[in-house]
Amino acid sequence: MSGDDWKSIINQILYGLMFTPQLDDSTAEQMAAAMAEWRYFGAGPDVYADAIVQARRYDGPLTDEIETPHGEAAFREFLGRLGASLEALRPWSA
Repeated sequence: MSGDDWKSIINQILYGLMFTPQLDDSTAEQMAAAMAEWRYFGAGPDVYADAIVQARRYDGPLTDEIETPHGEAAFREFLGRLGASLEALRPWSA
């Protein structure tokens, strides 16, 4: 994934959480399953997994482009759970 392309993928994840009150393990597992099964998240699980890794390394804000009820720290913590849940589903089919 080149440049800041990962940021648009992370924004898709953030947008998908706008009306989700709890960023808990269950939410992470459900979202990871949707990514692995190509439901709602059409870029495919490889793209989301890569974007999550890049976002977690990024020092800047991740919640600055989309208005969200979730704070920066909570979203970053959720990305960690989401990434782990997604990795646990490997190998996923293309």
